[in-house]
Amino acid sequence: MGLGLHKQRFFGGGFDADAQAQITRIQNAGGTIEDANIIDADIKFLKSIGLFNNLKYAVDPRAGITERVDGSDTFASKIFDYSGSDADTDNSTGAEQPKKGVLNGITALDFDGVNDNLTNTNTVSFLAGAEMFLVAVYSQDFTNSDNFGMVVEKRSPELDSGKGFGKRFSAIISFDPNVGISSTPYQNVQLVISGTASTSNLLTGFIDNSQISQRTVSVNYVGKSLGKGRIPSSTTEQFAKAQFQKNWDFNVLPTVSQAAAIQTYLTNQFNIS
Repeated sequence: MGLGLHKQRFFGGGFDADAQAQITRIQNAGGTIEDANIIDADIKFLKSIGLFNNLKYAVDPRAGITERVDGSDTFASKIFDYSGSDADTDNSTGAEQPKKGVLNGITALDFDGVNDNLTNTNTVSFLAGAEMFLVAVYSQDFTNSDNFGMVVEKRSPELDSGKGFGKRFSAIISFDPNVGISSTPYQNVQLVISGTASTSNLLTGFIDNSQISQRTVSVNYVGKSLGKGRIPSSTTEQFAKAQFQKNWDFNVLPTVSQAAAIQTYLTNQFNIS
């Protein structure tokens, strides 16, 4: 429904009211929605497992981006948040915008590992000590990321803070830390990766529902970054070479059954074997 039509308006059709509100907001802001059914299905699913009211951030390139066309390529200058927080994440610099691509037959954003990023510096906030949950779907080229594999991070005023997938220090990493930083056991594999932060600031990372790491760090998260992160105790920023497809953030830890339902839902949605 409305696949690839920039001007298409989505009304009726049994859409959830919260989904319709976001569809209307995104299109009124000039966003291109590849498939409005993604927004509707995601919101209905999260309501069915009792987590929609805890959803703080939700992005998927199929569910709304601002497109910039350059020759035969299409870039995303903004990705729209359909959680209800309206925490859209963007970059006005054309050379730093990720390109629209395809991963396993489904639309993705291709971050080049050089300078591509989409950032929201202050809208999405999670206080230190809060229980939270983060899940993302993407494929990473670790070798070309110069031993750095972060693609999704919480921004923080404190350089040692923030939860990132693939961040080398003081955060969750998306490869087995026992293998070593130079190894790339998950290179170019499409993954569902999740992380939790408890009230005691214990961060735990999972790949396809299997725990890979656990660390205690400061978790004062402010803002959101896709495609880049800061090295702890440094102002240096490094960038991820990755194909990104979805990110959800919640302000609560899910139950075991809720986490399993999310894993199954995303595995099926992205045809991950």
